[in-house]
Amino acid sequence: MSNIGIKVHNGSLELKEILRDTSIGNLYLGQADCLSLVSEILSTLNKRTKLYLCGTYTGRCDLKLPASLQGVSLFECECSSEWLCSLLITLSSYAHIEHCLLDNVVLRPCEEARADDNHIHLSDLRSDILSRDLSNIWISVENGSIELLKRLRDIRGLKVIDIDNLKKNLLRDKN
Repeated sequence: MSNIGIKVHNGSLELKEILRDTSIGNLYLGQADCLSLVSEILSTLNKRTKLYLCGTYTGRCDLKLPASLQGVSLFECECSSEWLCSLLITLSSYAHIEHCLLDNVVLRPCEEARADDNHIHLSDLRSDILSRDLSNIWISVENGSIELLKRLRDIRGLKVIDIDNLKKNLLRDKN
């Protein structure tokens, strides 16, 4: 089943049990709720090579990814800086991750009520991420905000490609 991809828009407990220990190659989760539903079985999907995420993600990213995973794509997502940093930390622990695509990803501002608490957690995450070797991860950003690009470029060792600027430069060079 490694050549099969599955799109999940609204999951259920039954679906989670059906997917457990399967060898599907690609999994597309259309909402953050779907990810929380299947997050405990992600690591059991031992042939999956790609994970596609949509939705809104906040807090820390505590995904346990399968050993076979080679790429993660976020499409039309809103996420907190804390979630994105912790995702990159998680990906850095997998030496075989090749690519992370961020398409229409928007960083959500920290909640005002917990701004001090968020700042402390984010500061800890930034320290942690700076101590990691991220040289194996390529990040492609398409339709990304300036804030997102700045945050990613501040991370030492991370290879960031701004696809929009790459397209503009290619078009300019053609003319």
